[in-house]
Formats: sequence, structure tokens, C-alpha cells
Amino acid sequence: MFKLGKIIFEAAKKAYPILLNGKSSIGKKALFSLKNPYILEAIPESKLAEMSMFEGKKLNTVCRILDDKDGYKVIERYNKIKSKQTKGFSDGELAALYKKACKYDKQPSPFSNNDDAKVYLSFLPESIGSKFDAHGITKNPIEDHLSQLNNLLTKGIDKSRNFHSAPLVGNPGLGPGLGTAGGSAYRDGSFIIVSDKSKTLLDDGIKHVIVNDVYYDIIKDLQAKFLNVNFVRADQAVEYFSKL
Repeated sequence: MFKLGKIIFEAAKKAYPILLNGKSSIGKKALFSLKNPYILEAIPESKLAEMSMFEGKKLNTVCRILDDKDGYKVIERYNKIKSKQTKGFSDGELAALYKKACKYDKQPSPFSNNDDAKVYLSFLPESIGSKFDAHGITKNPIEDHLSQLNNLLTKGIDKSRNFHSAPLVGNPGLGPGLGTAGGSAYRDGSFIIVSDKSKTLLDDGIKHVIVNDVYYDIIKDLQAKFLNVNFVRADQAVEYFSKL
């Protein structure tokens, strides 16, 4: 039976001197590292990406996991977690994006700059909008909205905390039960995060982000960073979601 762990361990031993008794000097504290050319050479190219999860871990432990009959489950779990994590913008990059969005010296205000979503989404039929779970990023100050979006897209929604969502366009009578006025997700903030069709944000994550008018100028930057999310201008949201 092919045992990758045993192959890797035998390869790693080549990087350590041989003792007078003829045994390798490799010890229990030896670490797994793809910087070790012998380990790197022993791993099939198709497995290299997966093996990076073990970088810096104890070599004995890694090899034992790889040769365990359930070892693949560990790798599978890691890949699922990794696929949900995205490297977002740094604080410096966020500051630069905010400056770019406000390059005309406009002072962002929830009363004067974030109007498009309120206006245009009022034309989206409930029969369409109700199929999408949504959450508006609205809490002031408005300059923090970009940072809040970055955290949500990078780390995902924190399920240990209260998180309220509502249909993108819902029944006004259901508002009190959903915790939103009018039964729809709030529209007066800079961003509205939206699930995929007939999915939920908590269970399935963020698929679309409606960008309100304060941040129109950085949509391309957002899209380039978060490739698995679709960003749409608020003034184009009706046509966009109608096609979906």
C-alpha cells in the first residue's frame, strides 16, 4: 500500500547527519517543511498545494496523519476551511480605497451620498427580491462600512453573534418579525451583502454585494480582490437581480 507519510519521513531523514551507530540523527522535534528539498522531492506535484497545510508542524505527526486511514478527512476539512477564507485588504489599503472613493472631497454622509439603493431597489419586484437573503451594512460612521465589508468577505459571518438578515425585497407586513422596517434589508448604508438565489447568508455565505453610490469608484478594486463575489452598482441592481 502506498504510504505517503512513510515516504516523506524517509526522505526527510536524508537532511540529517548519520550517527556513529548508523542511525539518522532526526529527532522527534523535527518539523515538516516544503523548504526541505528531500521532502519536496518526495511529494507528488498534485499533492503539493494540500501539503502546505502542514508547514511547520511536527514531522512525526504529519506522517502519521498521512498514513492513517482517515487522514484524508483532515486534509478535506482543511481545504473546506481554506476555501472560505480570503485575504482581504490591509488597513493601509482600506485607507487608500476610502480616499479614492472620496477623491472629489465629498464628505460621506448617510443622508446625502447613499441614496441609490433606496431609490432603485424600490423598483425591484418582491417576487424577485424575496428570493435573495440580504443584510445592509448601515451602522455609522459611514467610513467604517468599507472595513466592515472587508471583514465579512475575509472572515465570513460570525455565527456566534446575533446576525439579522431579511429578503432583499420583502413583505412590509413581516418587518417587525425580521427586525427591519418594511420587511426588507436596510438600504441606506454603503453596501448590501446578498446570498445566492434561494440560499441564506448564514448557511451559504455572501454571493453578491450591492455597492451604494459612495463607493462606486472602487468597485473594480473590490472585484479584483474578492473574485468569488459579484459586485453590482446600486443603480444597476434591478436589472442585475432580474436576470438572475
